[in-house]
Amino acid sequence: MSTRSFASPALPNAAAAAEPPAAGHYVHPSLAAVLPLAGALAPRQPRWRPRELLRLAELVVRGAPGTLRLIAEHDPRRRWYARLALTDEVEVWLLGWAPEQGTRPHDHGGASGAFIVLDGALTETYRDGPVRSRRVVLAAGGRSAFGPQRVHLVENRGPGNATSVHVYSPPLLPVGERASLDPA
Repeated sequence: MSTRSFASPALPNAAAAAEPPAAGHYVHPSLAAVLPLAGALAPRQPRWRPRELLRLAELVVRGAPGTLRLIAEHDPRRRWYARLALTDEVEVWLLGWAPEQGTRPHDHGGASGAFIVLDGALTETYRDGPVRSRRVVLAAGGRSAFGPQRVHLVENRGPGNATSVHVYSPPLLPVGERASLDPA
């Protein structure tokens, strides 16, 4: 990803209502009050399956859509993102996409992942293993879940901003940029 911005606007009383995260865990202060999130981030297994990652993304979007919209930024010069949560098993990100922003083809270093479009629309062009690439347009509420073999690019081809929540397991694996979606 092109840039990281961890400075998010402080929301009134969010930190005061928040319980401290478990040792080794990070939850964005604005989301700490989303009670089901703590249980969802509880340790389970080192690698979450795509279906579980999608459920976690859904929980974040359903639990705090207004908060996510307040945190998100849309910078026309570069794609914006902020970490929402990190444990030993999973990481959660919020991304802001201005029109015409997108990624280059990439993999997630062997991690599985999922994302949900909160606002706007994103186009995902992807390949899973040696199969032909596919393209799907995901409007608000649209979702994608994938295993460690996914190579994709994601773009905001629309006229307005887009916002999305992304979840990966295992966390902190380096993104592998590719020249194309073609098999290596």
